[in-house]
Amino acid sequence: MPTFRSSWPIQSRDVRVLRAVCDGCDGPRPCDEHTPAAHLWLVTHGAFELRNARGRHVVDPLRALVLAPGDPFSIRHPAGPDTCLSIRGPLVDELARAGSHQITLTAEQHARITAACRARDAFALAETLTELAPEAAADDRDLAHALAHELRLRFADATPLSEIAGAAHTTVFHACRVFRRAFGTTLHAYRRELRLRHALAQLIDGDAPLAAIAAGAGFASQSHLTNLFRTRFAKTPGAVRAARAL
Repeated sequence: MPTFRSSWPIQSRDVRVLRAVCDGCDGPRPCDEHTPAAHLWLVTHGAFELRNARGRHVVDPLRALVLAPGDPFSIRHPAGPDTCLSIRGPLVDELARAGSHQITLTAEQHARITAACRARDAFALAETLTELAPEAAADDRDLAHALAHELRLRFADATPLSEIAGAAHTTVFHACRVFRRAFGTTLHAYRRELRLRHALAQLIDGDAPLAAIAAGAGFASQSHLTNLFRTRFAKTPGAVRAARAL
């Protein structure tokens, strides 16, 4: 039987992520397994083969696998060791309503999911997962503005994506699609811009320490603020403070 080393990079209301490193050592004959909860499996190293009632599936960086609860399956590792992200939560439950199936991932989607897990960013991960469902119906600009309103009120809070959508009386999937269509950006990027603009205003008109500004604007640390600030404005927070101008 294979052995695993596992960790939990994200455990939030919207999503829970298990990162598993498998040694790829199969037994003589794989046995059927079952899972009580829906899973989305995404590979970041190697590949493995899963067999279920719908056939054989290779899970690798090109395609993720949605596994519906209760479906019997068996796994083989002909390619050897692998590293897999196993994602659960209400968003994955929604994806699994259509039963077990594979989802073709763009390179950008795979990179964003992996990066969000590495950064322990549940909000960014949840939003990327909404892209994996089939397209929904038409635009709703009023809804998009309601979502923006909620983000602007709670820009510094670690508010789950599901709570933002719930406050606007919609689903996470619909919220993300409507917002992208209306504003041309994601909810996650919009919140990051809000935080950066709040930090910029305090740097120019205030004397609070940089660490306090970072915490007050919702950043994980002063270095987190500095890195994103330099990318966005091409200057460090310290340089802006010294000049009191961009």
